[in-house]
Amino acid sequence: MAHSPEKTRGPPLWGPKSSSPLANETQHFERWRKRTWQLHASVLLSHLYAFMLFLGHCWAGYVPLHAVLLYGLWIGAGMAFITWAYASGWSQTQSDPGLFFWHQLVSVTGVLGLLVAAPQVAFQALVMLLVFSTDGFLAPRRTSFWMTWSCTLIAIALAVYWVGPQMRMTTDTLIGQFLTVGVMLGAVVRCSVLVTYFRGMQYRLSASNEKLAIALKQIENLVRNDDLTGLENRRGVMDRLQQCIHAAQRRDAPFCIAMLDIDFFKQVNDRYGHEGGDQVLRAFGQLLSSQIRAADCAGRYGGEEFLLVLCDTQLAQAGVLLERIRESTEALPWTQLVHKDLRVTCTLGATQYRQGETAEALISRADAAMYRGKAAGRNRVVLA
Repeated sequence: MAHSPEKTRGPPLWGPKSSSPLANETQHFERWRKRTWQLHASVLLSHLYAFMLFLGHCWAGYVPLHAVLLYGLWIGAGMAFITWAYASGWSQTQSDPGLFFWHQLVSVTGVLGLLVAAPQVAFQALVMLLVFSTDGFLAPRRTSFWMTWSCTLIAIALAVYWVGPQMRMTTDTLIGQFLTVGVMLGAVVRCSVLVTYFRGMQYRLSASNEKLAIALKQIENLVRNDDLTGLENRRGVMDRLQQCIHAAQRRDAPFCIAMLDIDFFKQVNDRYGHEGGDQVLRAFGQLLSSQIRAADCAGRYGGEEFLLVLCDTQLAQAGVLLERIRESTEALPWTQLVHKDLRVTCTLGATQYRQGETAEALISRADAAMYRGKAAGRNRVVLA
């Protein structure tokens, strides 16, 4: 089967992670070249097998030697040109670097010429034409696929009309029967190679899709997560808040939010440096994650401020949870985590959603409650 090498306009632009964009592009280009040469080698073997069968028909007396030699010369010249195009890089300057058109032109015209010159081997020629036309599935464009099949069928019809009465199937002798079986064997093998190639492409595409899905998930995590605390970032927690608002509007489900602020955090940064501040934020994020339910959401709203979204929760229930968070924050072994003189507390303000309220209005009420707690001396929970 005259496989056309892989149809891409140069090397693909995706693949395994490499040290630089240039190295990545070079790696893909080399992989593309390797696959191209592998497919080209299969094309050469396919033509060599067909030529040997034609020589067998010539030896058995079914076809004149000059017709077979002319066929071999045409195929040899065409394959030599395509080999030169790959090796020199000329094919890379074309819209179809795989040279699908040239492969089909050499293969189909060669067989059609032999069919007209030696209709005694019409069976092998017609089988080869069908197999070569199957390569149309490798066409870089849908138009090329339909053109390949249409032109081949028209050419077969004209050839049958022209030399139809002289066409024969070489099964009247034992050697002819052997050669006929060889023709069928070659067609089955060549079609099997094509199917294997497509299965390989399907597997690679599936693997690429899995890698893409993983990469998209990682990008989504980067967009929604705060690297330092491990919690949702502002965008992530706001998305969750909007989901709760929509759910509350649909089924009148109660939920609460809470604004949390680490007390005197600027002093922590001033005294222990940004590394000390990061350690406090990281430990506080872990504490929040351990205290809330899976359905709830905790996010870093900005700086040392955090936003909690507590689904299906009444304000009194939220107060119990927030008090536990406040006590746990004060009880954390900060002297071991950061510095022997460090003590960390937090102030929390919470409120319950009201029907028709916007996210901004809800946050504003929780924020006001938190600031009332700060004004009252910090390290406390205020329920609005």
